[in-house]
This record gives sequence, C-alpha cells and structure tokens, in this order.
Amino acid sequence: MLKFKTLSNPDINRILAIGICTAAVMVCLAYANFRDQLPNWWRWHGGGIPYVVFWITFWFVFFPFRRCLIPICLFAVSMTCFLEFAQLWKPDWLVQIRATRFGAALLGSGFVWSDFPPYLLGGIVGYCLLKIVIFAVSGPKSCGKK
Repeated sequence: MLKFKTLSNPDINRILAIGICTAAVMVCLAYANFRDQLPNWWRWHGGGIPYVVFWITFWFVFFPFRRCLIPICLFAVSMTCFLEFAQLWKPDWLVQIRATRFGAALLGSGFVWSDFPPYLLGGIVGYCLLKIVIFAVSGPKSCGKK
C-alpha cells in the first residue's frame, strides 16, 4: 500500500532547497555578467538554461518532495514557453516593463523560436540536478513508498 508523505515531511531540508535556489540565482547573475565573453550560441540563447533551472529550484523550495519534481519541471518549462509566446503580445504597458533590465530578464524582450531548446535543456538540467540532490540526501527510495 502506498503512503504519501505529508507536507511537513519533505524529502530534503528546505534550507538546502533555498541554498540550491540561491546557487541558481548566482549562476543567472554570473551568466548576465559574463555573457558578452561567451561563444555566440551561449551569448544569445544559453540564458534560457539557468533561467529555467532557477524557476525549478524556486518552486522546489516550496514543494521539496521527490513526487513534485516532475510536475515542477513541467510547470517551469511550460510557463517559460508561455512567456516566450507572450512576447508576441505587445501592449504599451508591457513594452514599458520589458524595456527595463529587470523586466527584460524576467519576461524577455522578443519572441525567438530558437529559445525553446534551451528551455527544454534547462528543464532536463534542473530535473537531473534536483534528482541527484534528493538521491544524495534521502537515498534511492521509490516515490511515496516507505
């Protein structure tokens, strides 16, 4: 019989999840700082990878359970793809937000088809990263079983 863990019994400590999310933020900031020195593909499209990893680790802070990992990754990739398509919508107020550095970093500034593969890759990297952390912390137990 399957017994699911309660919300008070996460698979990893929330402090560790916050640390992982903080590391993802640092990678995003490092990418933004050094992107001009990167090869062309990484300069123009590589930022999607740490962006998606950040969102995966962000949501994992709130839901640090192995059973939530795939839904979190699917949600982060889906929302990132949605935001990419939303860049085709250009009302004046949204254009003004996207014109700021923070707005462009969070919402993007222009639709590009070639941004989708890095988003998918970011989802895979985020999944693998958290899967490794969960395995290292709580061992190879199967999802939800005691």
